[in-house]
Amino acid sequence: MPEKIKLPSILLAAILTVLAMMALVRPPETPEAVTIAEQNGVYGLSGIADLDKTPVLLASENYYPNTYLSPENADAGVPERISRYQEIEADYLSQRFVLLLPDNGNTYTLTFKLSGRHAMRVYVNGRLSGQTGALGTTKQDTEVWENNITVHASAVNGRMDIILHSAQFYHARGGAGLAALTVQSSSLDKPRFTDSEAGFFVGGALVCAAILLLSVYLFLSRTKATLYFAAACLVMALREFIQSQAWIYFPVNGNLVFMLEYMSVVLLTVFLCLYLRQYASTRPLRAMCYAAVAGSLAYGLLLLLADSVVYTRLLIIYQLLLIAVIVPGIAGLFRTMRKPDREQSAMLYGTAVFYLAALADILMSSHLFGSGHGRVTVSEPAMLVFVVAQTVSLFLMNNRVLAESKESERKLAAEKTALESLDRMKTEFLGNVSHELKTPLTVMSGYAQTSKQLTEQMSVPQADEVSRRMTLISSEAERLSLMVGQILDVTRMEEGRMVMEPVRCHLDEIIHAAVKTHYPMLNKNQNRLKIRIEPGLPGICADPARISQVIVNLISNAVRFTAGGEITISAERREEQILVCVSDTGTGIAPERLPHLFERYGGKQKSGGGQDTGTGLGLYICRHIVEQHGGTIWLESEEGKGTSVFFTLPYCKANTAPC
Repeated sequence: MPEKIKLPSILLAAILTVLAMMALVRPPETPEAVTIAEQNGVYGLSGIADLDKTPVLLASENYYPNTYLSPENADAGVPERISRYQEIEADYLSQRFVLLLPDNGNTYTLTFKLSGRHAMRVYVNGRLSGQTGALGTTKQDTEVWENNITVHASAVNGRMDIILHSAQFYHARGGAGLAALTVQSSSLDKPRFTDSEAGFFVGGALVCAAILLLSVYLFLSRTKATLYFAAACLVMALREFIQSQAWIYFPVNGNLVFMLEYMSVVLLTVFLCLYLRQYASTRPLRAMCYAAVAGSLAYGLLLLLADSVVYTRLLIIYQLLLIAVIVPGIAGLFRTMRKPDREQSAMLYGTAVFYLAALADILMSSHLFGSGHGRVTVSEPAMLVFVVAQTVSLFLMNNRVLAESKESERKLAAEKTALESLDRMKTEFLGNVSHELKTPLTVMSGYAQTSKQLTEQMSVPQADEVSRRMTLISSEAERLSLMVGQILDVTRMEEGRMVMEPVRCHLDEIIHAAVKTHYPMLNKNQNRLKIRIEPGLPGICADPARISQVIVNLISNAVRFTAGGEITISAERREEQILVCVSDTGTGIAPERLPHLFERYGGKQKSGGGQDTGTGLGLYICRHIVEQHGGTIWLESEEGKGTSVFFTLPYCKANTAPC
């Protein structure tokens, strides 16, 4: 039994991992921005001595609701104070920033940041400097993009007149937001990695993990947990590409991305719940998983069918549902796994790191530990740790499943070998017994026929009754001999020793000889026999004894299941073959048994008298013989109305052709 790992050790390792990430993951070293207020509509920056070293944050005091301010007529617009922003809500608006800068020809980086995705357009000194998305006055002609835009510009005669247009029709909590503008010298050091580059790295790592897990699922072990987590990795990669703005390098519609950002939460919740479902050992935990999946699917359907204002308004309800279900679900999962094995330990460790990192980010964003300057979130590295831990857990699980599968295969192989050995012994035993039975059956039949003849020639009391009984003995001995012959034939077939000896012959002669020899002994139910053979049938190249065996088997079946009825044997030319049919007016066959009649033991059923007769091998042998002669055999039957068995044999096209 594998050694169990205690849960406190796992939680301690997760806490230490999160603390290490908080200590190691640091933001790039950038100077702290200086906030400058507007004075008489102008931001005076020319007096800042260290402008080339310090970024400046401009606090806007005015805006133009429901207006796209024109650079040519900017002075004609009447602004509103930002204190009335909540009162005058606008789906699109303009902001104006007039900057006084040193007239030294320097280039400055202007970064506008808003809350939520917007469509934005920037004019500097009357010229269009940048645009994201498509701006319009209605939702239909607006395409939102990202929540920031960066442009580069220079002052003209020490003055920089900036106009920002922004539009947002998609969120229920309000229209377009007010942007904060940061101005910094383009000569300032840039961060080593941009958000988009980091997003490509993290998203690419998640895609690689998904491909690895899908390969494991397809080629090694088809465990659903592996598939669910691979899908979750793909969704996490999609969300990372969206949130890091890496998606802007692809030809994707911004409005679609807005919806996909919400849909990624839904899909991630569904796949992670289905993945964690394998560890939910109690009914309440399983119920929580299903509740989270059901709620997520309902919200996902809303995303596809409803307007964005509707699903953004209902987002808070969905979030509360997830909190109410997932938080106690994770707590219950940890409580039920107090002594997990190795694969469960890896899963619990990754889950603990992920949730502790999310909790740490929430606490940092609430400023409980200071202003938050110099801190970055650790959710992204924690997500990578989570993925690696779950991948390790899945590999351990798949190794266990593969080991169990190999052990099962080994046992099945051993059982198969034993069964094959028993089957060979059974076949040999039946062959030996059947062979030994042939001789006494022949002797019994011969003596019964001789006794019948002597009874008829001599004056024996009750000669008719003795003759009748001798006929029954001979008939039953003959029928038993046929059954023994069938067992011998199956033995030869399975051992590959049934050899056909084809010669040129005629089918009508074979039919008449078989009927003359066997029908009087087989027919004990007072049936009428009709033979309909088309004149002038061509010769066939076949083994007469085997074809006769097929006809006798079919007649025997017809006689057994028909009493006081009619049995018909017909043969006719059909294209390049001869079609033979043995039909009866007996009890017929149930429809559900028809597909299995030509299988070994598949044709065995109660006779018309209700007794279990035959070996169930007759039709199986007939199919083998007919197919060895290049023909086909099939059966048609209707319960209560009789049965017809057909088979075809190719005929010889030239009389001189050898067989």
